Amino acid sequence: MSLENLILLTGRTINQGVALEGGKVTKENVRAAGICAFDRVDFKKLDCLVGTPVKITTDFGEVIVYSTISEEGPHPGILFVPMGPWANQLVNPDSQGCGTPTYKGMKAKVEVIKSGKVLDALELIGKLKEA
Repeated sequence: MSLENLILLTGRTINQGVALEGGKVTKENVRAAGICAFDRVDFKKLDCLVGTPVKITTDFGEVIVYSTISEEGPHPGILFVPMGPWANQLVNPDSQGCGTPTYKGMKAKVEVIKSGKVLDALELIGKLKEA
């Protein structure tokens, strides 16, 4: 199952800040930042369980993250991925001269995947290095 024409937002979370205290390469960081939070109604359309890996695709890249239901909302049509290596695969790298990429408002497609895994930060960066 997939959802198209969603709007991707990124930002920092409290859980992410707590996880980063242990380091960027911990399993806790993957669980805190290698996720995508959906509106409850949108998540139901995906017909999967919380924690199921999903592939998010934008015009700028793609990444596999764990799915979850947002505690905020309702906000149909909106996805949230915490800022970090996973979100960085999806955002527009053009900083338009200000030094910061565009972290909000990209169109995104999400699909439930049958194979593939959520990479930790080092694996994700290593994959980029190989490309």
